[in-house]
Amino acid sequence: MNELRRFNLVANGYDCYQVNSEIDRLEYLIQELNQRILIYQNQIETVNNQFAMIKKRYQLLVSELSMREKQADDVARLALREANSMIDEARYNADSIIEEAILEVQQYVDTVKEYNQASLEAKKQLTEAVQQLMEKLKIYDEIQLPDPFAQPEELE
Repeated sequence: MNELRRFNLVANGYDCYQVNSEIDRLEYLIQELNQRILIYQNQIETVNNQFAMIKKRYQLLVSELSMREKQADDVARLALREANSMIDEARYNADSIIEEAILEVQQYVDTVKEYNQASLEAKKQLTEAVQQLMEKLKIYDEIQLPDPFAQPEELE
């Protein structure tokens, strides 16, 4: 393309056939280059349209992603709130159960104390009764009764 063409000199200037041939060649080259320019412009337009579509799709995806992130945050916040509520309820229920268990244990302890007190009282009464019985038995030990089954010879 950067070739410089030299034309032959003739009587009235340059050789017309050479000049016309070069002009034809250059016009053909210009036409070919213009067609390439049109093709490139069409390709550029196609690429720009694709770029615009991709950019629009990207913006939609970013928007959708943002919306989904917000929804996920909302769900996480609700889940955390629900979990905290369940934990609070579980603590309250556990406290109630423990409170009831403590009251029941206290009742059992009180009942055991009453049984223990009654047992001590019964032991005291039994001890007194045994001592009285021992004193009465001492009287019988001091008295010697004849053996009703003994033979008369043994009595002497």
